[in-house]
Amino acid sequence: MKDLFNIFKNINFSEEKEIEEKIYEDESLRIIRTMSLNQVTDFYDQDELEIVFLLRGSANIEYKDGNLVRLSEGDTLEIKAHEIHRVSWQERAVWLCIFRK
Repeated sequence: MKDLFNIFKNINFSEEKEIEEKIYEDESLRIIRTMSLNQVTDFYDQDELEIVFLLRGSANIEYKDGNLVRLSEGDTLEIKAHEIHRVSWQERAVWLCIFRK
């Protein structure tokens, strides 16, 4: 039997950094939960497709070209491979991130 994981339990925030927990990974898929108090990230240029679900909190995703997407609880966003982006603002955000390799 596999371990049971509850996405809404044991949520922890850190002033210093985002906290990431791997939920699942195989050769084609990676699923993580990220908990972010108020951190701003560097720009990412990923080789993978990423689908993000903002489960709690609010956040802004900023693209390198200046486009800004405001996310609130329940929003889902597809980020294609090599779409350069960052989290430019977030407040007590709990993310579910799915990466297709």
